[in-house]
Amino acid sequence: MRNWLKKHAGKLLTGMLLAGAAAAVNPPATEAHLATLGYSDIHIQNDTIQYGLYLDPREIAQWSDIRYEGVYVIGGPESEAPSAGEQPGWSEEELAQLVNENLVVKSGGEAAVPAISDISMKEKAGTPYVYMNLKYSFPAPVESYSIDYRFFFDDLDPQHQNFATISAGDKGIDTVFRADHRVSSDSVSALANGRATTSLQIPGWLAAMWDYIRLGMEHIWTGYDHLLFVAALVLLKQRMKSYLKIVTAFTLGHSVTIALAALDVFSLPAGIVEPLIALSIVYVAVENIWLKRLEWRWAVALAFGLIHGFGFAQVLQGALGERYLLSLFSFNLGVEIGQIAVLAVLLPLLLLASRVKWYRNAAFAVSGLIALTGTYWFVERVFL
Repeated sequence: MRNWLKKHAGKLLTGMLLAGAAAAVNPPATEAHLATLGYSDIHIQNDTIQYGLYLDPREIAQWSDIRYEGVYVIGGPESEAPSAGEQPGWSEEELAQLVNENLVVKSGGEAAVPAISDISMKEKAGTPYVYMNLKYSFPAPVESYSIDYRFFFDDLDPQHQNFATISAGDKGIDTVFRADHRVSSDSVSALANGRATTSLQIPGWLAAMWDYIRLGMEHIWTGYDHLLFVAALVLLKQRMKSYLKIVTAFTLGHSVTIALAALDVFSLPAGIVEPLIALSIVYVAVENIWLKRLEWRWAVALAFGLIHGFGFAQVLQGALGERYLLSLFSFNLGVEIGQIAVLAVLLPLLLLASRVKWYRNAAFAVSGLIALTGTYWFVERVFL
């Protein structure tokens, strides 16, 4: 088996990178969805659960058009969505129907119908959202709760995520509702003590830490542009010491800007960051073709790592709760775990393939395809 791998490593690697580039240009059907974010500020007090809900207006538009047999184009002009300060383009009855179909809030196993107020467009992390204040009232003080969040996952956006903070008194937990994690339930006493209950009682910070680690891993594994950039960085044959310097520099770069952007210290708009990420891929791929020696590849990785960090941080802006340092650290750790997992597969293949005589020519060809992919993304993100 080992001899077979040595003999065919170059072909395997070339095929994997070609397939990866092709998937990047034409991602799977699920990638055509919006992959939007939402937010939930949930507070439990006596016999009431107060729920501040933020939803992306584009998702609501899709839901409304499907329900009323309209036509909505995914990725259509952003001007079609209401801006912060404007009134949402849906009636209270329509929004109440959306909420009642997709959000079930229970106390002690009994569900309640919310009273909805303060329907408005509010800005969060520089993006306008439809905001609704939902008040769930129960006949007795809430001792245990269950939040069943179902918005958009099944019909519209499997990648939709909602960042939630659930609190009682001055304590609480942070969690992320996803397609595979739709329900959060616990006792109020555990919540008030900062714990999350599963089959065992674990600290709430530990549950939140795992949520954000997982989020970071998923973000790097579904970020085709980030993965292609990393592949381009390490594609040419180099010493192991050089690989370590490149990976460390890229990690340092994006860790700095993830922190700056997520904490709202300094950030760049997506309209600037996304085209720059595409150009970073083009630059490194062209460098692979034209430069004979890559002495400063680590510096390139550091510089472009700063840009990619702003891209990583977009998912966190506005999502950090009281444990913002823990959430930030956990998300970044998840990104690093995901990146290391990819390199653990890629680098051994590179080392084996580099022994093949025609490997350098194959690397040039793959770099050319990567450059074309980056160019396509740049044009798409700027002009389309």
